[in-house]
Amino acid sequence: MLFYIHTFPISEPLLFTWIIMAAVAIACFFLTRNLRKVPRGVQHLLEVAVEGIENVVVGDMGPEGKVFVPLILMVATFVGLSNLIGVVPGAVSPTEDLTTTLTLALFVFVVGHVAAIVKKGFWPWLKGFFEPYFFMFPINLAGEISQVISHAFRLYGNIFGGSILIGIVYMLAPYVLPVPLLAWFGVLMGIIQTAVFTLLAVIYIQIKIN
Repeated sequence: MLFYIHTFPISEPLLFTWIIMAAVAIACFFLTRNLRKVPRGVQHLLEVAVEGIENVVVGDMGPEGKVFVPLILMVATFVGLSNLIGVVPGAVSPTEDLTTTLTLALFVFVVGHVAAIVKKGFWPWLKGFFEPYFFMFPINLAGEISQVISHAFRLYGNIFGGSILIGIVYMLAPYVLPVPLLAWFGVLMGIIQTAVFTLLAVIYIQIKIN
């Protein structure tokens, strides 16, 4: 524990979560102040990123998936920055902490079920837990719980394990594998895990609403 705010404990993952949230909020404020109809510079890159996420979401969910684009973009941005910040000396990736990844997985889980209720109605949604037979309810419920756990542990395990691996390799062979190479490995791994977590979020929401 780093310090306390009154009696509230502040850990390293929580501190860097707040730092990332503040950085994203400030960046959004400045980058969206002077938007133009014809994009150029940074705005062009932002629109490319948004369109890329939109193409992925709509490609999987169809036109109705557009409503989830801001959510998926937010998840991708936060997970990506959380993964990559660990490359900075002295920083800690929030996604190295199971609490962070479990919260993200639960968030996606709740959004998916709420969207399913809105689209199908409460009773058809509830009925889905008892299909194809009534006695399948415990199995279906276990499947929902395991989905959240696997979603959270996949990201947590890969980021946490990757950070340990990088540390061990650097201690054993600091001159064979220089710091820039190890940093590049961390960046590449962070990008891959961001893509995996984001795509799984899209798929899990799609399964709920279909």
